[in-house]
Amino acid sequence: MPEPTAFQKRARLLLAIGVILAMLPLVLPSVAQPQGYHGFADRRSWLGLPNFGDVVSNLAFLWVALIGLWVLLRPAAQPMAEAPRKAYQLMFVGLALTAFGSAYYHWAPSDTRLVWDRLPMTLVFMPLLAATLAERLRWRSSWPLLGLTLLGAGSVWFWKLSGNLLPYFVAQGGAILLILLTLAWFPSLWTGRRWLFAALGSYAVAFLCEQGDKLIFQLSAGAFSGHTCKHLAAALAFYFMVRMLRDQRVQPVAANAH
Repeated sequence: MPEPTAFQKRARLLLAIGVILAMLPLVLPSVAQPQGYHGFADRRSWLGLPNFGDVVSNLAFLWVALIGLWVLLRPAAQPMAEAPRKAYQLMFVGLALTAFGSAYYHWAPSDTRLVWDRLPMTLVFMPLLAATLAERLRWRSSWPLLGLTLLGAGSVWFWKLSGNLLPYFVAQGGAILLILLTLAWFPSLWTGRRWLFAALGSYAVAFLCEQGDKLIFQLSAGAFSGHTCKHLAAALAFYFMVRMLRDQRVQPVAANAH
């Protein structure tokens, strides 16, 4: 039997890590949704809109999503294989839906409304994982996209029905981990993939802004909150991906990549 190539070894290791992540909710304690999460810093209304900053800042997601869908119709995206192109399309559709779901939630924050914020978010990070895997592992089938998307959406419905938030946390955090490992271990046929690191960096800034919601509101003398900044930083992350797709060109891959 021939010795597995470096590409095959890394692919198997990536699969093993994915299986371990999927099993974590089965062995770790249940995690409930903290009710304090709904207590955002900026609760001011303006122009008849409650929680104006956190509601209106979601327009940034819609704007980037529409640009992204338009870019995928441009010549630079046409040579892409069908599987990653469909995954990127679903990602931008999910981002547009997130704009509406997040605005709906922030209008009157509650667990019931939070479901409609998190559900479209799974249509963002799971298709992004599928696009990254399909592009770098040369997948031609769209079945992994369907499976990962259902897995992400299922984690939200599981929380809604059981009160256990852990599967959603594992789906989101695990997707980011697998994306990072895929970027590090497998080359792409396309140029411009450095924008993905800018996107991940901007998403990290968004996470920090979310954690510092009240602190940022205080430091800015009430001008804006950390959660509003989180929306803008997260939208910027996806704008970087729009730039990536707009400027990409096919490049040869080293012969020993597999």
